[in-house]
Amino acid sequence: MKNLIKAIVISTVFFTALIIAFYFEEDYRQCVRYFFKLFQGNHIEFFGKNLRLFVSEYFISAFGAFNILFSILLFKTTKKRVLPKLLLTISLFFLTTALTSYIDSCIKVIECTICKENKRELNYNGINYDYHFIASLIISLLPLTFGVFKNRMRKVSLGADIQHN
Repeated sequence: MKNLIKAIVISTVFFTALIIAFYFEEDYRQCVRYFFKLFQGNHIEFFGKNLRLFVSEYFISAFGAFNILFSILLFKTTKKRVLPKLLLTISLFFLTTALTSYIDSCIKVIECTICKENKRELNYNGINYDYHFIASLIISLLPLTFGVFKNRMRKVSLGADIQHN
């Protein structure tokens, strides 16, 4: 019965994540463009129309997979440690987005050879938003993943020590 409840919760989380990703993608794209402008100031200028008819399949798939893994990893933690781990994951997500945006914006400005007035003009789709999003999701899951595996290894080694005694 407990596994059935977990399966229902995880599938609900997955489908909810798909719906959230559908509405969240444009906000995330704006966040990345904000970081580009923040870090490069007047050196980057966006042009063209910001028109997307469909949400990226990578964005939706990655967010769905992230939420499933995140739910599974949270099931393996104690209840009083869920909130700190949730806050750490969210913080790392945005820090990683900022870091990858900084690096990518620097590269885009450096590789510009025919810039007008020292400005790099980028089309709204000139940024690989999926790269920033997926990298941020992966990095934000690492501490939680390592914590669960560390606890699992500790339990395995304690079990081996008890058998030897």
